[in-house]
Amino acid sequence: MAKSTPFFTSLKDLFAFLELPEPSTQVANSRFSFLVSRHFASKMEKGNPNDPLLREILPTEEENRIVEGFCDDPVGDGESEKEPGILQKYKGRVLIEPTFTCSLHCRFCFRRAEPKRSLENFTNRLDAWLSKTADIHEVILSGGDPMMLPKPKLDELFDMILSKEQVKTVRIHTRTPVTYPQIFDAEFKGSIFPTLQKVAEKKKLVVVVHVDHPNELDDASAKVFQNLQKLNATLLNQSTLLKGINDSGAVLTELSFKLFSQGVLPYYLHQLDHATGVAHFEISDAQALQIVEEVRQAVPGYLVPRLVREIAGEGSKTPIVHP
Repeated sequence: MAKSTPFFTSLKDLFAFLELPEPSTQVANSRFSFLVSRHFASKMEKGNPNDPLLREILPTEEENRIVEGFCDDPVGDGESEKEPGILQKYKGRVLIEPTFTCSLHCRFCFRRAEPKRSLENFTNRLDAWLSKTADIHEVILSGGDPMMLPKPKLDELFDMILSKEQVKTVRIHTRTPVTYPQIFDAEFKGSIFPTLQKVAEKKKLVVVVHVDHPNELDDASAKVFQNLQKLNATLLNQSTLLKGINDSGAVLTELSFKLFSQGVLPYYLHQLDHATGVAHFEISDAQALQIVEEVRQAVPGYLVPRLVREIAGEGSKTPIVHP
């Protein structure tokens, strides 16, 4: 028997694994394909079609609705792009997208409709751009998921970044600690941990993980974060508020406590970016503020994430506050 891959690319195969009735034909628009890691799927409750982790990655007919105000580039990535995969939105920082590959396709992704441009010769192009942009002190790796970059290319990219004296901080945004944690294991062929260790020896390392629900955290994620703490990495979390998944003070309170137990501080709680096909996940600002207030009453202040939204063209995230 052929060895199974670490990913489900077929909804039918995932439903069989979860012991759910075979789904009807793929109902979501094919512009955004289906993908989920087996590790992430293993945390879903078998036989439960309403499992919150399943709902994060389940294609539905609602994605095909055209809703006013929802568009393909809701956060203005295109306007901020200096050249393919290199964006400058914030003073002193550059956001790079060295890969479009992820370990799962979140159905609420704000980059789900992003055109897949050529990233050929990316490291050399970034090297040249940094060399003529002397005020950049932080490189932010996004994507896609930068930790899904093939290790030789990841090493090449980091070697170049480490050579830049102007860069003091390397920030990595990733889902892999909860979706594909084996890549951080020193025993895993192609482990990225030695690469991160090298980064942490020369630069300040910040890892921002994306966890939306406490069920995403497990013993494997705890081990990843424990190892990253040994590198003196700053560990932060950002979540997206999602209707029917985590739009509950009780759920987000549990998430804050569970993150803290694994050494991660809640950072941002994002209101939904208005990408085409995601409107069914949205809750109102009034609901969001009420939820955050419930969390505030239940946890210490340092465990309350900042409620924000990203507005195209703004130089920072915009806090959402009571009118």
